[in-house]
Amino acid sequence: MKKQLNHVEKFHDTFGIPNEYTPKATISNELIGLRFKLMAEENEEYLEAAKNGDLVEVADALGDMMYILCGTILSHGMQHKIEEVFEEIQRSNMSKLGEDGKPIYREDGKVLKGPNYF
Repeated sequence: MKKQLNHVEKFHDTFGIPNEYTPKATISNELIGLRFKLMAEENEEYLEAAKNGDLVEVADALGDMMYILCGTILSHGMQHKIEEVFEEIQRSNMSKLGEDGKPIYREDGKVLKGPNYF
């Protein structure tokens, strides 16, 4: 993910989009709104492409989602922590198994938290 973050950082630098270099939760309301709007737009594009069975547009939407996510990570100065964060989420997600060692699913297919979830 570092390569992708570096590419987006270069894009931000080239186009005058600020990056943070230390983690921070609080960014401007305008930037929060923009980052959210960009992610929502790409989610909608993905939904339409997937429903239409358009693999090229699905790939484009997924790539754009990743690009925007990297930009959002940079906006919060999390680029040096995000892999550690992801690893912790992975450990936590793998603890969702039920007492019998099997996954627990909600009716729509979402994996639910088991009794040993942390």
